Amino acid sequence: MKMKLHMLCSARTLGRRSQYAFHLSSEIGLKMKKATLACSLFTLAAVTRLDAVPPLVSGDAPTAEKGSFEWYVGTRYQSEGGSVGRQIPITELVYGISDRQEITFEIPWLSEQGTHGFGDLVLGTKFMFLKETKTRPGISGTFELKLPTASASRGLGTGRFDYDLRVPAQKTWGWFTLLGNVGYTIVGEPRVDGITQPRRNVWFVSTAQKWQVTPKTNLLSEIYLETADEPAQPNRFAANVGFEHKLRDNFKVHGTVGKSLRADARGGPDVRVYVGFVWEFDAPWKGAAK
Repeated sequence: MKMKLHMLCSARTLGRRSQYAFHLSSEIGLKMKKATLACSLFTLAAVTRLDAVPPLVSGDAPTAEKGSFEWYVGTRYQSEGGSVGRQIPITELVYGISDRQEITFEIPWLSEQGTHGFGDLVLGTKFMFLKETKTRPGISGTFELKLPTASASRGLGTGRFDYDLRVPAQKTWGWFTLLGNVGYTIVGEPRVDGITQPRRNVWFVSTAQKWQVTPKTNLLSEIYLETADEPAQPNRFAANVGFEHKLRDNFKVHGTVGKSLRADARGGPDVRVYVGFVWEFDAPWKGAAK
């Protein structure tokens, strides 16, 4: 009888321990899932910032020709803080609706922490206030809206809207072009398991240069400063160098590689690489309108 009672108590104790271990394991798994999602959102924010058209982070002042498309397709790789993000591919379609304004449509295919899928859709427009002349720079204004179309639960989107305003300016002297950008992004605050993740709006300042080394080839460089969107995170101060080469009158290949200029790559990125092309072509209705 004592032996049976001892076995029964032991079984009950073992059952309670197993149940406790199960709950503990479930709790740890949930915390790890939350941490992974938060890390994915951090990596996602680093990779999918609202940049200008490739290959640089800085935007130019001119708009697409009226009635014509510019189709950008490329691959972007970025490593930051031990995390790697890829946009394979990222595509952006630009259409000139007048001789001063264009509209844009952008969507990437993301690879984040082993998860793959479409990222958030970005819609935008650019309007040229001043066209460049021999004595003054060209100045434009841009607006981009990031829509929460990607899966936030899978770490492919933030689940919130972002709004980006930017003023690009540029001036060309013979074979050399100088560009400057000032921008401000209103960042939506994502939620993880019902908890709002605090975010700060972002300031962006950059200067970029373009050197024409042959009639078909330009060398590119830029330095930019971007404030962090997460509290207590360091600001980004980084640079890119690259090229663009015209294979045909309406087809160019281009690429850049860059990294943080701060010690220990604080603020990121450890490395950023973009390679792609741009194809310019007339809309079918452009010829009919002439």
